[in-house]
Amino acid sequence: MIEIKNDIESLRSLSQIFTPSNFKKIVRRKDYSYTNNRINKHVSFQTPTNKKNLIEFLYQELQTNYKSEYLYKNALINKLLLGKYSLNTTTIINEFKIGGSIADFVLLNGEARIFEIKTELDSLDKLSKQVSDYCQFANKIYVVTNSKFIDKLISEYGDSNIGIIEYTQQNTLKEVVEAKDNSTYFDHLTIFKTLRKQEYLDIVNQYFGYLPNVPNTQIFKECVSLVRHIEVKEFQ
Repeated sequence: MIEIKNDIESLRSLSQIFTPSNFKKIVRRKDYSYTNNRINKHVSFQTPTNKKNLIEFLYQELQTNYKSEYLYKNALINKLLLGKYSLNTTTIINEFKIGGSIADFVLLNGEARIFEIKTELDSLDKLSKQVSDYCQFANKIYVVTNSKFIDKLISEYGDSNIGIIEYTQQNTLKEVVEAKDNSTYFDHLTIFKTLRKQEYLDIVNQYFGYLPNVPNTQIFKECVSLVRHIEVKEFQ
């Protein structure tokens, strides 16, 4: 029998097991120290159990009592990447900087879609700024959230291009408002700043057949000036 301390702090601590940084430690170095530390602190069991069964139990417990951001992202991957799009033609980016904001979940498949997650544990204080930044980059933007925020989001964004998805009590995703195309808001500079240096140099060279002959300190500015001559939808 497995027992978990069912207070918010314990559940929050256990939810940190399910993070990309911890999974990297496990996969790359077989380092379970972080996982073991959290389990030993918050979980007790009367009979020995293997890690696989224990992790599955913890995941189910979090689905019931502490719906963290990881659960939302996992649901998005299962529904979109595994259920709708091809692994061969789709790229998912976790925590992607756009303007002054960090997008939770970005899906690239011929167009860019952003899924901003607001769990019941979050607030909506930063959402307006986040949406404003994302509109300059993504074709479609969705807010994925708990029922707690649905009415407020419909009131605020129901007549806009922003889509709304509910993460239900059954741990499924339900589209409440469909996202509309957002390309009229694209901004060259915002898109440009998401690129690595070699990426924007390749784009400039491809479109114009040359690279600016300027000192390295001026290459960014000159390339920005050039790409502004590319139609923004094509540049995106």
